Amino acid sequence: MTGASIPWYVEFFGDDYLRVYADRLTDEHTEAEVAFVERALGLKPGDAVLDLCCGQGRHAILLAKHGVHATGQDLSERYIADARRLAAGQGVDAAFVVGDMRRIDGVERYDAVINMFTAFGYLEADADNAQALRAARRALKPGGRILIDSLNREWVLANQTPEERHEREDGAVVIERRAFDQAAGRNHVTFEVLEADGARRQAGGHHIRLYSLEEMRALLEEAGLAYERAYGGYDAAPYAPPSRRMIVVARKPA
Repeated sequence: MTGASIPWYVEFFGDDYLRVYADRLTDEHTEAEVAFVERALGLKPGDAVLDLCCGQGRHAILLAKHGVHATGQDLSERYIADARRLAAGQGVDAAFVVGDMRRIDGVERYDAVINMFTAFGYLEADADNAQALRAARRALKPGGRILIDSLNREWVLANQTPEERHEREDGAVVIERRAFDQAAGRNHVTFEVLEADGARRQAGGHHIRLYSLEEMRALLEEAGLAYERAYGGYDAAPYAPPSRRMIVVARKPA
């Protein structure tokens, strides 16, 4: 893991992250994910939606194109600057703010909060993750809903391999190493890059707390959010332990 003085989620999200996950950050994937979110939450033009941990704003920008009043929030100043530039370049009216997910401006401001692509569970302790959920509850209008899209812990336990290699278009090879700490419930993934010229370097990684469905329901309840349902993927299939993803929807009481 990275040094204790700087959290991994501050260091990791730069160019290497974008290169490692380039095949998952495509327009095609974004369109499928946003279509699912719109169906699952029943979104309509004029709804106010917060994309929490928005990265470069790919979901928020597409939602805004569909008439949603979208706001993206992320801890990375670089990614928020990218999101603003991308939105402006496409003539999209979306707002983007830099901020920690435990602190969300506005009370009862949003019809929905979304948290996509396993962007929950970053923080150091369960109490921190619960604090983020409480912040989301405060930001939601009564009856508003939150959607949390995560890699499924049960799928990881059954399918994750310790090491995998990917060759990039530029000729570099990325070595992805994985280890799940069952006691902590945290999935450790690190990357090493073998550049085309033979240079070898470490490229950081992520260390994410993956919750079981039962744990997530308890965390939501603790934060004052009522669990509604869970999906196993962007095709809206019901959640099951073999599902690759666990996408949970909960509601703020009216």
